[in-house]
Amino acid sequence: MATLLPSNFSSHLCSVEVCDVQYNMRILKMKDSVFIYIGENKAENFDEMAMALPTETSEICSTTIMGEVVGCGSEDLAQKLARKLKKQVYLSANVPNDRIVRPSIERKLFEEINNNRECF
Repeated sequence: MATLLPSNFSSHLCSVEVCDVQYNMRILKMKDSVFIYIGENKAENFDEMAMALPTETSEICSTTIMGEVVGCGSEDLAQKLARKLKKQVYLSANVPNDRIVRPSIERKLFEEINNNRECF
């Protein structure tokens, strides 16, 4: 009889509506890192991706993996998340980089982290 090992992966889905558009936030928690995808409901795309991780000196090291290198909104948010979660973060935030949508989504994401820490 085979013994099932506990999975090192867990997933979580939440959504937020901003300016009459619903955005999904898909979280894949791994053993030592987390992948977060944010995109418009029913029109999900994967245009950019960034990675950030805390270093031993408490600095945050980050890079854009995919998408525009200059002005990648995912990289800035990945840095904030890595600082808060104290772990490596992969982030794909495929949302408008304006003064209403992105801040609203960030607020919802940090609220979700505070209310469901075990999912991150």
